[in-house]
Amino acid sequence: GVLTRKGGGDIWTDEQFGDFTLELEFKLAEQSNSGIFFRTGDLKDAVQTGIELQVLDSFGKAEVDKHDCGAIYDCLAPAKNAVKKPGEWNHVVLACRGPHITAVMNGERIIEMNLDEWTEPGKNPDRSPNKFKTAFKDMPRAGYIGFQDHGKPVCYRCVRIKPQ
Repeated sequence: GVLTRKGGGDIWTDEQFGDFTLELEFKLAEQSNSGIFFRTGDLKDAVQTGIELQVLDSFGKAEVDKHDCGAIYDCLAPAKNAVKKPGEWNHVVLACRGPHITAVMNGERIIEMNLDEWTEPGKNPDRSPNKFKTAFKDMPRAGYIGFQDHGKPVCYRCVRIKPQ
């Protein structure tokens, strides 16, 4: 089946995951905005207690930043803009092993991240600001996985979580 987010709140796993591989497909409408939260500790404060892989209609954008599709939101831009145009299915594999986070979108490696490099609250390793009150190196290495709702339609399917 297809899980379609078009209002009504975020959706969360019942259990927590530490080291895992998450594989899924998503389809965006024009100007859609969502996210895949992972290792989230407090569901009432997911933004500050989890990590977000941005899911956003940034198709066709020449230069991507830390707020575009495939970014670790507000922290790390994807290596390239790999998202397909609205209405097409995108394939994502997100892997978490200790401090190491990798993401592949549509066959392109877009994220290679070591959480231990994020040593200060509110700052990325390149000294640019982020909005987080806790340094990623100090965040829990396990938590809930969820799909963020921003009110615009986003579809998810073929969602598989494999604990490691």
